Order: sequence, then C-alpha cells, then structure tokens
Amino acid sequence: MFEKKDYIYSENMGVCVVEDITRLITAQKKEVMYYVLRSVYRKDKTAYIPVEHHTVDLRELITAEEAESRILDYPALLPLAIELGIVEASEDEGQEDADLSYEKEEENKRLALQYKMEDTLPFEERSELYHCGEVEFVLRRRKEQEEAKASKKKHRS
Repeated sequence: MFEKKDYIYSENMGVCVVEDITRLITAQKKEVMYYVLRSVYRKDKTAYIPVEHHTVDLRELITAEEAESRILDYPALLPLAIELGIVEASEDEGQEDADLSYEKEEENKRLALQYKMEDTLPFEERSELYHCGEVEFVLRRRKEQEEAKASKKKHRS
C-alpha cells in the first residue's frame, strides 16, 4: 500500500503523487478506499484508483541507479545526462546538429504529454513518454535532494 505524498508510477498517468487516500461509497452503499493520484507532469490530471483490486499497474518509482542506466535510452534526456556528468558533451558539431534535431523531435513528444495530447497517442508512444518522464523525474529529484543536503551542510559550518 502506498502512503499519502508518495511518488509512484502509474501506467495510465506516468509519475504521480498520492495526494490522498479517501473512502468513496459505491452504488451498493459499500465503502471502498481509493488513491487520489495527481500527475506530476499534468497538474490538471487526477485519477481515483481503488487501493485494492485495481486493474491499473501502480508501482514504486525506479531507483536513481536504474534511471542513470536508462537515461541514454531517451535522446531527449541527453542535456540532462550532460548536466549530471553522466556523459560528456559532444565536440563533433555535425553529430551535435543531428543530436539536436532528434532532441527537438523528442521534446515535441514531451510537449504533447504536457499539453494534454498524450491521450491521442498510441499506447506504446505514451508509455515511452511516461518512462522517459520517470527517468527524468527520479534523476532531477535526486539532484535536488543532494543540493539541499549540501546547502544544509554549508549552513551548519
């Protein structure tokens, strides 16, 4: 069972936060516990998923180590990989132009996700966007946590 404020992965929404766990009454007057999930990338998208017997695949997020190993599977995340020092910036300008063109195409797909168009994409493309978003979210979150720790250490000294 997930807890309130947990970040999880939903096959239908990608990275989500468990905003609440609430009781809803069914037509048969039976109380059922539901997760209230809000998409991290689409603040307007909320889902109510039964805590028990749900058909949607819900799981914990991948680890930062898994995200690092997968980051190069998503060319749109190349700038993040460079920023995190996972790969070095390419010095080959011709290749860089090709990379930028491909990155722009991938970024357009990500914009489709953010601007409510993912519902129109085939499941495979939508799933790939969600997995890419999960890798990005996990790595950015780790970076933010490391920076917060470093900042706390700096203030203590």
